[in-house]
Amino acid sequence: MKHIKIKGLIAAVHTPLNKDFSINFNYIKKQAEYLYKCNISGVYVGGTTGEGLSFSVNERSKLFKEWGNIIKDTNLIFIANISHEKQSSSSKLGIEAQNSGADFISSLCLDPNVNSPEELAKWLKPILNTTPDIPYFYYESPKFSRKKIDMEKFLIIANKELKSLVGLKYNNTNLEMLKKCINLNNRKYDILFGVDDMLISALELGCVGAIGSTYNFAGSLNNKILENFNSNKKNIAIKLQEFSIKYIKIMSKHNYLPSSKIVMNEIGINCGLCRDKNNHLNNEEVKSLYHDLNKINFFKEIKI
Repeated sequence: MKHIKIKGLIAAVHTPLNKDFSINFNYIKKQAEYLYKCNISGVYVGGTTGEGLSFSVNERSKLFKEWGNIIKDTNLIFIANISHEKQSSSSKLGIEAQNSGADFISSLCLDPNVNSPEELAKWLKPILNTTPDIPYFYYESPKFSRKKIDMEKFLIIANKELKSLVGLKYNNTNLEMLKKCINLNNRKYDILFGVDDMLISALELGCVGAIGSTYNFAGSLNNKILENFNSNKKNIAIKLQEFSIKYIKIMSKHNYLPSSKIVMNEIGINCGLCRDKNNHLNNEEVKSLYHDLNKINFFKEIKI
């Protein structure tokens, strides 16, 4: 099984919503065009930022199909998140992703009974056997999976048991484990780093690709981090990273996901509100968010 070696930034895209919280398919093309202008390498569809778990299997299948149709004639890489509590539903999503033209599939394990590398490999096997010809990234996120599994041991087991696994979406701040995973088996696996405010740390350990939410609206700025780092202009890269730390801290303070959707709306890509109605900002909270972002000239700095 051949696969594309991923380099550069992958945007974990938002799912645009209408006022009735149905998916607004009309804005996906605009999302793709903006990311293309920012020189983003690809999209991660239906993940945490995309609120994938809040949608039905049917809705997610339609989302995959729309993204596949829109980017089929571009060089954007398409990774479809097929996470689901049920293995059967995850398998079905994998088939739908493959039929939609996805280059890769990816998922979390949400089963609370899976807590070891061996159990994880066993749980994933029937899902990946359904679509053996499409390469797979395991979504390593202790925060969202509520698991602390040794990823190095998992990759060693997966090398024998999960032939379609090609790497990790590594949303973990454990840099020692990151280094081990990068260097395993002569760097066999693609480790895509997923903690945006620690991008330089991952680059220093050998990562060449990353998946992140902030690359939706600050892709151009983060590409400058990559460019300056790779050109040995690390002082400039560090200053840009320090700025990214500032705006991520501000947005996290105000509740990151709804804040990021407000930012998307501000730059002209109407992603609507979050589907979870308890995850909205009131008018005063929105004003406070704008106030804090404007203090650091955020919108000026991310402009392309």
